[in-house]
Amino acid sequence: MRINTPKDLGAIIKDSRKSHNWTQTDLAERIGVFQKDISNWETKPEKITIDMLIKVCAALDLDFNIDKLSHNKKVSAITGKPRLGF
Repeated sequence: MRINTPKDLGAIIKDSRKSHNWTQTDLAERIGVFQKDISNWETKPEKITIDMLIKVCAALDLDFNIDKLSHNKKVSAITGKPRLGF
């Protein structure tokens, strides 16, 4: 899935967490943050730092990459593919 807006990122985090049958607290414990942080990232994902995004992706078995698109715009993509290593 391509991420075009911060809202897309929040939805991916939430949907992936739920597909693991994890609560926000479960995910928070796995990456060493507070439940409130997970809640904020799902509703206000523009506040997540890149290092925390990488931890979230690793915990949820998501692959994060940045592709260069036509018109010289860059768009991030997160997929449910097995991670290639973080």
